[in-house]
Amino acid sequence: MAHWVVETARTGMRELTAEDRESVAMLDWLDPDRVLRRCAEQYRTRGHGLWALELKSDGAFVGLCGLIAQEVEGVDELEVGYHVLPDYRGRGLASEAARGVMAYAFGTLGAERIVSIILPDNGASIAVALGNGLTFERSARFRGLDVAIYVARRPRPALSGRQDT
Repeated sequence: MAHWVVETARTGMRELTAEDRESVAMLDWLDPDRVLRRCAEQYRTRGHGLWALELKSDGAFVGLCGLIAQEVEGVDELEVGYHVLPDYRGRGLASEAARGVMAYAFGTLGAERIVSIILPDNGASIAVALGNGLTFERSARFRGLDVAIYVARRPRPALSGRQDT
C-alpha cells in the first residue's frame, strides 16, 4: 500500500517521484519535467505540492491533486489544484480529492484561505470549485491569462454554550 499524504474514500495522494514522469506526461498539456521539478521543490520548501492521485481500489494513476503556492497579481496564494486524466473524469474524483486536500490544508496546515485559479471557460473545474464550497472572488491576470479566482476560508468552529437574549 502506498504512503498517502491525503486519503479520501476512493483516492490516495502521494508525493510524485521521477518514476511518475510517464504518468504525468499523460496529462499532455503539462510539461512533466517542469511539474516534477516544481513539486520536488515545493515538497522540500513547503511540505506540499501537487501529489499523484491514485485509486485506492487498484493503485491506478488518475491524475494530480494537491496544494500549490502561487503568486497572483503580487499576492501569495495557496491553491488547491487538480488535473484528472480524461478516462477518469465525470466520476467525482476531482471533487472528492480536492475536498480531502482542502481538509488537509485547513486542518493539518492551519491555512486560513485556499483558492482555485480557473480559466473562465473551464466549466468542469468551476463546478468542482463551487461544489466544494469555493465562491467566485474576482477576475485576475495569472501567467499572462485572464483567470477567475475562487476562494474558500477555513471554517470557524460553532460557538457552544447558552445564548441568552
